[in-house]
Amino acid sequence: MNQESVASMSLKVIGVILIVSSLVDYVLLAFPFQPGSREWQIAYATQIVERGIIPLVGIAFLVTGSWMDRAEGGGAPKRNPFQDLRFWAFVLSTILGVVFLAVFPLHLNNVRLQRSEALQQIREQASQTEGQIVSQLENENVETEIQQRRSAIGGQIRELLSNPDRLNEALQSPDVPEQEKELLSQFQQNPQALDQFLNQQFSTENLRTQQLTQIRSRQQELESQTKTRFTKLAVQTGISSLLLSVAYSIIGWTGLKSMGGVGGGRRKSMGR
Repeated sequence: MNQESVASMSLKVIGVILIVSSLVDYVLLAFPFQPGSREWQIAYATQIVERGIIPLVGIAFLVTGSWMDRAEGGGAPKRNPFQDLRFWAFVLSTILGVVFLAVFPLHLNNVRLQRSEALQQIREQASQTEGQIVSQLENENVETEIQQRRSAIGGQIRELLSNPDRLNEALQSPDVPEQEKELLSQFQQNPQALDQFLNQQFSTENLRTQQLTQIRSRQQELESQTKTRFTKLAVQTGISSLLLSVAYSIIGWTGLKSMGGVGGGRRKSMGR
């Protein structure tokens, strides 16, 4: 056996191993089998598309090895295509082309529906949280706590304003934020501004506005993340599936036609 024969045999063996192992992998990936679950469909489609290049490489190795055999005259032409590994490789390629073509629209539709459900769930959770916040703020105990905190903080600020030494120390301290220094200066010049500030900051309405704003901001953030995640999932898997379908279909149909397995190739063989 010369080097060319060893090379062609190696290519065919590697090709067969890649094809068989990938098909076995496709079967194992389907378990646990849950075709009625949209999550399962999305996950399975993503996994088989990610591994879709492996059978393609195996088919290329197998066909190349067979071509090397024929080029060196080591492989006599077979009248029956069913006895040729290339024929089955091309049939498999055609089938996989149809499979990946079907995966493309199905996966996009599943991702679209899953995206809508995820966004709806985020909105419902945000709405439920908002309702809980509003309900809690309507409680008399909450109003009492807010007023107690308002009185305590107001007393601390008034005590500071009544002591010029402590006030000047606070205004000159680098540890006090500039915003607080500006407020203290404002309160010193206009004591009525303190009451306005406390009424604005420590009120049920203000607390409700702050918390609802935080909830809606978080909702928008989650919605943006969800849209981005599902868009990537749809585009990556969808485009890859379509490209694999084109590649498999071209190889499969071209190969079968060249062997006389479909269309005009078979009629041409019969005419001869």
